[in-house]
Amino acid sequence: MSLTNHGEDKLLTLFKNAGTYYLALFTVAPGETGGGTEVSGGSYARQPVAFGNPSSGSMKTSAAIEFPTATASWGTAVSWGLFDAVSGGNLVWYGAITTPKELLSGDIYRVNAGNLTLTMD
Repeated sequence: MSLTNHGEDKLLTLFKNAGTYYLALFTVAPGETGGGTEVSGGSYARQPVAFGNPSSGSMKTSAAIEFPTATASWGTAVSWGLFDAVSGGNLVWYGAITTPKELLSGDIYRVNAGNLTLTMD
């Protein structure tokens, strides 16, 4: 079974409007059942994400996402995840970071608007 692009856009709109989602960074990638190793310590905190309207089965962030300045090494961010809570909660979407980034004390990790895309296939 497949969804049309219109059907995908409808589901993405429902997802977008279902609540606030928070971007997390991982040093070990999660999978469909969760897991992975989320960054912790050094002033790390998940950040809220805002999405624009979906189009052709995908949806991009509508504003930049900026994490706080790392006060200790966070390791190398290799993956991202969207959670339905600022801490704890459920991992609902995840993906690889195209260019993994080592985050050292004093670094700020930023995702520019439009650079995080959720896609349905």
